[in-house]
Order: sequence, then C-alpha cells, then structure tokens
Amino acid sequence: MNLRSALPPVIVAVLGLGALSGVQDTGFRERIEADLTERALSALAEAGLDEVDVEITGRDADVTAPTDTDALIASDVVSGVTGVRVATAFGPGGPASADAGEAGADTAEGAAPGGDDIEVSAAPSPSPSSSPQPGGADGQETENDEPVRNPTREEREKAQDDLVEIPNITFVTDSARLTKDGRRVVREAAEVLGEHPEVEVRIEGHTDSRGTRADNRQLSERRADVVLDRLVELGVDEDRLTAKGYGESDPLVVPKTFADLEKNRRVEFVVRT
Repeated sequence: MNLRSALPPVIVAVLGLGALSGVQDTGFRERIEADLTERALSALAEAGLDEVDVEITGRDADVTAPTDTDALIASDVVSGVTGVRVATAFGPGGPASADAGEAGADTAEGAAPGGDDIEVSAAPSPSPSSSPQPGGADGQETENDEPVRNPTREEREKAQDDLVEIPNITFVTDSARLTKDGRRVVREAAEVLGEHPEVEVRIEGHTDSRGTRADNRQLSERRADVVLDRLVELGVDEDRLTAKGYGESDPLVVPKTFADLEKNRRVEFVVRT
C-alpha cells in the first residue's frame, strides 16, 4: 500500500476522533455548569437571596441582583461554592461597586458626605406676616404649580412605536425572576420611557397555555408587577405605570409548536390614552 492511498482513511479517522472528543468535552462542560448553577442557587436560597440570578460559564460565575449590596453579598456566597473559580457581582447598573454601600454608610444623619460633622438646625416656623404667597417668594409660578401637560396623539403613537421595538422580556422558567437578559431589556424599557416622560403605560403580562388558567393568571400578574417594580427602581415615576396579568387569555398566535408557545409568553407595554 502506498502512502497516498493510506492517507485518506487516516485523516478521516483523526477528524472523527477530534469531533468525538469535542462533543464529549462540550457535554462534560455543560454538566459541570449545570451542577455548579444548581449548587450556587441552593446556597443563595439558604442565604435568603432568592432574587439573584447566576450564570455559570466554565467555572466562572456572573451573579446579578436587584441592588449592588445584594450582588456583592451574593457573589461572596457563590464564590464559596466548591468548584466555582470566581464570582463577579452585577447590580442594576452593571458591575457592582463596594463604594456604593460604603458611601451610604458614611453619609449619616447630621454628617456631610465627606465625613465632616455639620450642624443641623430646624428652620424657624414662618410667622403669619411672612406666610409665602402663591407662586413663590417673588410671586412667580413655581415648578410645583406648573400644570401637567397631556401628551399629544403623535407623542403617544411615537412612544408606542418605540416600546414595541423593545425585545421580549424573559424570565426564569415558571417563575417571576428576571433572567440576566430580561433585566437588560427592562433597562432598555426604562430608557425609552425616559425619552417619553409625558406618557402613561400599562404593563401587560401574558403566559403560554401550559398549566392551569389560575396559575397562569397569577404568574402573569407577578411578572408584570416585577417589571413595574424594576422600572421604578431604575427611576421611572411609579404614577405613570400600572400592571395587569392576562394569563393565557390573549395569545399572539394559536399554539401549535414550541416556538408558538414562546411567542405567547411575553410582557407588553401599552401606552394609555
């Protein structure tokens, strides 16, 4: 047998072994990540940190929590799980900073942010002769006196168009816990709402048709409430927001495939007229 005729079978065999090894390595890594994720979530639950999301890549963990303080505490918990190499903390605005918690502790009542003590005195009660006049000291209209402006139809339509472009908000299966990507999308929604400060919005939660109607209604309500609360944390005025869950009662499509079920699981933002 000459060398030229022997090479193709050898090459095929080598490539086949390489592919098999790659599949085995991928499956092994996925099992490790799943095991670490399960143990990390268990440790967080024992610590009372149920609203924390953990994403394991290899042996590294991204830990995301509603506040920087919770994120830092949760990352310490996860980093103590055997097999986790490093845990990185993420708060609502990105990587969590220990400075935020320390700054809050330093700014005590009666102390300046820099740590210097300051004297705090009560303002004297106004006498009858010095009662403030409507519109402020100069008789001009103050900010609180400005009438609330109703948005025009064009402004409402523009806001609705922008909100429709927001990707779907995702949750952990059968729960109202936002995924890491879901939190990112809620931040995007907060930015859009910040661009349209005049409009009021109803947050509508919808589920697929699996499970009971009662459970689906409750789940959709919880998810809508979570999105509302998260938007308020991000600075959106709560008075502009309402939330309602519709369960499986208003599907986008008739579910025939898993993809259809996924389309029906959604949170929608509807500009109120």
